[in-house]
Amino acid sequence: MDQEHRVAIKFAYDGSRFYGFQRQPGRLTVEGQLLTSLIKIGAIGSPRECGYRSSSRTDRGVSALGNVVSFKTAFDTRDLCPAVNSEVEDVWAYSATDVADGFNPRAARQRWYRYYLPKAGQDTSMMREIASRFLGVYDFSGYARKDYRNPMRKIDSIDVSDVGIFYAIDLKAESFLWNMVRRIVWMMNEGSAGRMDLDCIGPGAKKSPVRVGLSPAEYLVLMDIDCGIEFPIDARASTQITMLLERRIRDNAMRLSFAQLLLHQVSGHR
Repeated sequence: MDQEHRVAIKFAYDGSRFYGFQRQPGRLTVEGQLLTSLIKIGAIGSPRECGYRSSSRTDRGVSALGNVVSFKTAFDTRDLCPAVNSEVEDVWAYSATDVADGFNPRAARQRWYRYYLPKAGQDTSMMREIASRFLGVYDFSGYARKDYRNPMRKIDSIDVSDVGIFYAIDLKAESFLWNMVRRIVWMMNEGSAGRMDLDCIGPGAKKSPVRVGLSPAEYLVLMDIDCGIEFPIDARASTQITMLLERRIRDNAMRLSFAQLLLHQVSGHR
């Protein structure tokens, strides 16, 4: 054990396995699993006494490649990720680093979300034009699930790319309101598919929309959070995660192959 110090951990998780990120009584959540593992390995006694802080609380179904938490511990930073991974499922810690006592992952420089939008006849040029309407500083209260004291947000960029059966929509900003990303994507999808009056789209729209829907959470991934510090990949954690994910990829590939065979079988009899 080392002297007590503040550390930050970067980790990934499969959102489909949890009832959201934030701790909830009687629910399996990402944060609940992570904190339970930290207590079990002796890294912390409780969230309150260790000064636990999290960066982003993703919704139920949303996955992450790079969320961040921070806390004080006497545990050896070099052993944190492998120890956490040995006690938790579907949460993968891959980098731990010492940080200053005042470090707060909530005050990140930028958050990067990616939405995998299934292709369904959208006009990609129109999708990009709609995306440009959201860039800059606006009042996004019409794109949030609840009222905020300060609904002003600045979106730095929204990029659309073709990735096979999906369009990848990458949104970057210092912070987002609750459900803001999924509501923006919903409007991009509806507008680019010709199902919505374009004059109703965007925070500076000429007309108010009849409704602002919510794209499914399962297609959203928190890609990364820029906290202004480096997160070196832990070699032992990398080996742990690689072995696990290679098995999972093989299993999923087999199920996908079977689904493709079945689709071919039934399509041939039409």
